[in-house]
Amino acid sequence: MRGSAKGIVALVGIAGIGLVAGLGLTLMADREDPPLLAWNDAETVARGHLLYDDQCAACHGGLGPDPTPPSVSNPDLVAPPHDETGHSWQHPDYALFELTRSGEVAELCLTGAEEGGMPQFGDTLDDRQILDVLAYIKSTWPEATREHQDGVNAMYAAQNDAVRSLVGDAGH
Repeated sequence: MRGSAKGIVALVGIAGIGLVAGLGLTLMADREDPPLLAWNDAETVARGHLLYDDQCAACHGGLGPDPTPPSVSNPDLVAPPHDETGHSWQHPDYALFELTRSGEVAELCLTGAEEGGMPQFGDTLDDRQILDVLAYIKSTWPEATREHQDGVNAMYAAQNDAVRSLVGDAGH
């Protein structure tokens, strides 16, 4: 082949690679990642409900149509509710996951549970179980509350994506 013919073949090849790469990126951009918390998945929510009742309700109170108050006898261990009257929905999903896993809460979130503090559920629950509990909590919020929290999540999409990458398919 002559020099100019080789150049044309190389340009066509490069253009073809660019077209395929561009098409792939476009398709990937159109694909929507699932939310970190699968609050609308019945199996996830059912698993999370059982875990919440067992691990969380004593301090935070029950959730759902007929919520129960916290059952701990020490009032210093009563923690904020996870319904729309609490403030969980004001945090992005990734932060709820990390707070639950580590037990570390910011000073502004403390409401009397300073004595015992939030347990480090990363010691007793695996990542999937933590995500299941949080999905259950989110499933109990009114639609307007979920929509507000989705707006918060939009501001922290990169952090939610990073946690999703770290935990893999744990939540789905």
